[in-house]
Amino acid sequence: MKDLGVAPVVLDWLNNLLRFFFLAPLVIANPRRAWASMRGSWWLALGVGVLSPLSYIFVLIALDMGAPLSVVAPMREMSMMVGALMGMVILHEPVGPWRLIGCAILVVGVILLSSS
Repeated sequence: MKDLGVAPVVLDWLNNLLRFFFLAPLVIANPRRAWASMRGSWWLALGVGVLSPLSYIFVLIALDMGAPLSVVAPMREMSMMVGALMGMVILHEPVGPWRLIGCAILVVGVILLSSS
């Protein structure tokens, strides 16, 4: 970003525009299927549509401000842990002990990296 002089928001906007052009033909080919798949999921889609790019923009801003990649990248990967835990709490997905152990290891690793 620094080398190209592109703001994080602009980069994310361009990425989303590219995704739109890749996905638009699928929706245009079968709009009923697209509407049916979204039935009852609009609030979830809106949440993901706002929070996912926002987290990516925050990562880019942190890197732009000089935060070390060795701290920012593992913290970004914690979104996988949050997703797994939200699946357990909100969707009542079964979560085995190995997934919980993996989440704990991830948290400990990020704490150790950020404290060094």
